[in-house]
Amino acid sequence: MDYFLEKIAKSLKNEFKNLNRHCLVFPGRRAGLYIIKYLSDELEKPMWAPATCTINELFRSGSSLQMAGAEVLLCELYKVYCSIRKNPESFDDFFFWGDMMLNDFDDVDKYLVDPSSLFRNVKDIKDIDFHFGGLTDEQKQIIKSFWVNFDASKPTDEKDSFVSTWSILYEIYTEFRLSLRQKNLAYEGMIFRDIAEECDKELCFLDDWEMIHFIGFNALNACEQKLMMSLKRSGKARFYWDYDNSYINGNYYNSAGHFIRENLRLLGNDMPGDWDYDTLLSSSDNVSRKVIKTSSDVAQVKLIPEIMKSIPGLTTEDAHHTAIVLSDENMLMPVLTSLPEGLDINITMGYPLKQTLVYTLTRLLVELQKSAFVIDGIVRFPSGIIRGLLNHPLVKRVLTDDEVLKSREVTSGNFSWIVPAGFSAMGLTAKMIQKIEKPEAISEWFREILTDIASFEYPESNDSTEENIINEFIYRVVLALNRLEAVIKTPGVILSTDTYLKIFDRLLRNQSVPFSGEPLSGVQIMGILETRALDFRNLIIMSVNEGVMPSLSSSSSFIPFSLREAFGIPSINHQESIFAYHFYRLQHRAKNVIFTYNSSSEGLKSGEMSRFLIQMNYNENMKLEFINTGFALRAARPASEVLQRTDEHSENLAKRYLTKGGSVLSPSAINTWLSCRMKFFFRYVAGLKEPDKTASEIDPAMFGTILHDVMTNLYKEYTGKVVNAGIIEAIVKNESLIQNTIDKAILENFRNGFDGPVTGNELIIKDVLYNFIRRVLSTDISATPFTLLFLENFFEFSPDVENTDLSSLRIGGYADRIDMVGNGTRIVDYKTGIVSDSISSIDDLFEEDKKKDSDGWLQVLLYCEAFTRKYPDKVVMPSIYKIRKMSSKSFNDKLIIKQGRDGEPVLNYLLVRDLFNSGLNSTVSKIFNRDEPFVMTKDIRGKCLYCPYCRLCSR
Repeated sequence: MDYFLEKIAKSLKNEFKNLNRHCLVFPGRRAGLYIIKYLSDELEKPMWAPATCTINELFRSGSSLQMAGAEVLLCELYKVYCSIRKNPESFDDFFFWGDMMLNDFDDVDKYLVDPSSLFRNVKDIKDIDFHFGGLTDEQKQIIKSFWVNFDASKPTDEKDSFVSTWSILYEIYTEFRLSLRQKNLAYEGMIFRDIAEECDKELCFLDDWEMIHFIGFNALNACEQKLMMSLKRSGKARFYWDYDNSYINGNYYNSAGHFIRENLRLLGNDMPGDWDYDTLLSSSDNVSRKVIKTSSDVAQVKLIPEIMKSIPGLTTEDAHHTAIVLSDENMLMPVLTSLPEGLDINITMGYPLKQTLVYTLTRLLVELQKSAFVIDGIVRFPSGIIRGLLNHPLVKRVLTDDEVLKSREVTSGNFSWIVPAGFSAMGLTAKMIQKIEKPEAISEWFREILTDIASFEYPESNDSTEENIINEFIYRVVLALNRLEAVIKTPGVILSTDTYLKIFDRLLRNQSVPFSGEPLSGVQIMGILETRALDFRNLIIMSVNEGVMPSLSSSSSFIPFSLREAFGIPSINHQESIFAYHFYRLQHRAKNVIFTYNSSSEGLKSGEMSRFLIQMNYNENMKLEFINTGFALRAARPASEVLQRTDEHSENLAKRYLTKGGSVLSPSAINTWLSCRMKFFFRYVAGLKEPDKTASEIDPAMFGTILHDVMTNLYKEYTGKVVNAGIIEAIVKNESLIQNTIDKAILENFRNGFDGPVTGNELIIKDVLYNFIRRVLSTDISATPFTLLFLENFFEFSPDVENTDLSSLRIGGYADRIDMVGNGTRIVDYKTGIVSDSISSIDDLFEEDKKKDSDGWLQVLLYCEAFTRKYPDKVVMPSIYKIRKMSSKSFNDKLIIKQGRDGEPVLNYLLVRDLFNSGLNSTVSKIFNRDEPFVMTKDIRGKCLYCPYCRLCSR
């Protein structure tokens, strides 16, 4: 079976001895390469090849005007707008809808709409016939219905804005075209209209061609249609249409034949008489069509190697008969990483610049400038963006060792904003982290940064191909910068930095870098539009989802839907017909077709197969084989709740705590063992430390650290002295002292010394801290006078256990505060979390799998034991300041042991010391006992939910 272009090539070769004065016009460039190949295959001796071009190139060749870039057109349009509109808005505001106006003007010209009729300001519905003289009855009816629904008699700000803009659109359109023509510039629709309006005259630019062949078209705009009809009348044009009888004459696929039927009626068909219009689309004989349902986009691309293996007769020599068609072009990168090794491929699509590391870097730089602000003359940047920049792969690879160390130092704290002063002595980072005030300086700023990255000398072992690719992307970004510089210098157009960055970002997102390779060999990877007029024996069509195939998104427009319909301008209704034709035409001569789609409904994705597949499934001439690659999700088999201790585990624990210079067994470690032995294993035996987190806000743990630091700083000058009520009252009255101490603690503990603007969260936390500090001070007044002995001092002791292997074990930690009230010494601990008011017995503290609310009392009693070992003659009292409860009248800082209804406070640690040591020694012995296993907690809801190791336990 001949392919479409192959058949035309044979026909041209047989009919014409020489094709050097023939021009072959296609919807896209790819078809031109293929037809030249097919012609060369038919020739026995050399001959002059025909010219090939796209329809857009044909129109442009007949105009002396130069196509202008979108950014240039926007500037020119804005200047015209300012000359017509009274009190025009700034270019920054115009930028958002100026592009929409450009698209509307382009549509108006390509579809030869009378702009004066379309843009007329209709104020009175009764005068509709007068205002729209010359329109058809159908057009008048549609326009009337639009304005009735619009109901301008009920004004709103939005309606007034629409009418005021609509009323000057025709004047803007006229003046804009005139202004461009004076500068020898144009947009594409303007060139199309100029050529179409000259069709009644002699088109000199076509005199060089004896015959023009239009091949493989479908939907035509009015200018294209008029040019083709003019050439047909003059006998200089031939038309070749590819279609199947099923959607031209039958009841199926009528939307696919919507435009073809009209083209055949107006322009006729010059395909060879023996060409068969009953393609494989109308038959299921010897045709394989499979629909594969997948669970994700990634699953689709990972199936490619298996699909390629299943294609019969696929060899390197005939790989060009196979195409992977991407309905969603964002799938290109995943597809390229999933192709089997050793496979020759050719990519007809460009590599999207927005999917490169160079773009992500420029995007971060754009966000850096947009988010920067100045307070008191000091520029500040969000810390998250700074960290993102310094950790970007392209930046990290060129930083010096000194820059890396300095960057870590500056960005290591928990703070929201960073000032650039910390980077002033550095190279690339100093260039990046600065605020650019004027748009004209931004281009040079970007260029300097990108030049440093591009000119960096990598080690000889580095892959030069990767460097060349990165430098090619950088080159494309620099080209975009050069284009923008012309806009900045445009008189009458003043850009803010913010608007400059938005235009720059849009330029980059719309750019792609072409691949180089052999276009006529290997498996073809292409988008749906690149397949126009081409045929393949084997097809893999991916992402055949509703909403992707067809894609029915509509762009914004000043021209309402009903008016677009009335004047013949394409609307969303036409898109389905265009996609339907591309989809079904592609299958005309394909013997093996595999469709894949993502069945997962996430976000805006419906997870439904395309309507085209549903149509095919209900067609009696089609046979679709459905394959479901989904799999049943089963809960992971939970890890064993009991882990038997091994020699290695015991050795790790002994090495940590029982060697000379080893760690001190802390109250937190003991409480962890009692709470969940498995958590103890992960943290203290396996050494799986929780990763350090850079928090953007003050969390509960940081809150407690700050409060401890504030209390220490307020009291430190009184260490070793008697503190009376007057001293504390003076502190309470000195609000600025407390606030400054809080600010200092936040700066040192949360921000790592880097000052910056205060966030809303910090303001709330500061207010809460201030109130809590006052509560502590008020409680201390009632305990005065007391002698402040120690603040944040470290105490340790060795437990009295029978196991001699534990003789080197040390237990201890830092006591928040130790003071002497009367004859007793208080071991005071500040707790911002939940702490139980009482316990049933000392044994409760050492109960395994216990709740956390008694952890604080075990910790304080450990400090009591350590202090008693050092000062055995002292009367020691455990005390916890439960910060949350200190405002309550029933607040008590003493340990209360309740046996029945009433409880007795522990006023002397010696009363419970023996019981405590007994429980402690038993617990410590179990911790280091080689026969004791590691067991998971049974309190899954209470303890596992926020445990950092819950995934390791499969909980």
